Amino acid sequence: MIYLFYGDDKVKARNQAQKVIEAARKKHSEAGFFKLTAENFSENKLDELIANQGLFYSANIVLADNLCEEKEIVEILLKKLKEIKVSPNFFVFLEGKLNKKELESFKKQAEKVEEFVKPIKSLSKKEALALKGEKIDFFEFTDAFGARNKKLLWTLYQDALAEGVPSEEVHGILFWQLKAMLSALKSKDAAEAGLNPFPYNKAKAYARNYHAHQNVRAGVQTMESAEKKLKEMSSTLFNMYHQAHRGEIDFAVALEKFILAL
Repeated sequence: MIYLFYGDDKVKARNQAQKVIEAARKKHSEAGFFKLTAENFSENKLDELIANQGLFYSANIVLADNLCEEKEIVEILLKKLKEIKVSPNFFVFLEGKLNKKELESFKKQAEKVEEFVKPIKSLSKKEALALKGEKIDFFEFTDAFGARNKKLLWTLYQDALAEGVPSEEVHGILFWQLKAMLSALKSKDAAEAGLNPFPYNKAKAYARNYHAHQNVRAGVQTMESAEKKLKEMSSTLFNMYHQAHRGEIDFAVALEKFILAL
């Protein structure tokens, strides 16, 4: 009889294998217990465990512990699985990941096959950014700015400052989005704006959030109103950069005021 417990969650696979072995030992209290590892494995030893029974008990219990990690052992095992299946002894195989050939061979002969997979850990935003070597999410800032969501943008800015991100870096992101919105407004299509279609369409939609008056009629007047507002903001950011570098203003405070005035 063959039981196979395998997968990349080796702790759970081993725990399950141990439970099955303990249950078998309780049921057959006189049964012998043997453990096969890559270190003590030999084809002769395997043949003995397949065929032999104890003098005072009807079966042995065998734990085959990660034998498939060794190529030479795997080749022997796969040839012997039919014999192991009809053996009077109880074989529990504990393995890590198996390839398709190995798994299919076991499935044909085993009484039970159970896989244990580690759950995919969902990364926090900070962890996901760290994997990319970044501290802030560029698109979170551009989307919050484009949507004119000053509460969210202010929160993102505070988080960035807490992570030690320079105000100049956040300023650059906002200035980029402003230029994209202005280009989208003044261009008939993405190619003329020098943008790919997706960011072009987003920028054009975001620009509409910057109407000078919320009740302005749609059409040319609306676009002119939004364009005027964006140009004023662009000028503010441009002057802010140079004033900060001349030491005339505190960059972090000036940018915070800009965000709160959206």
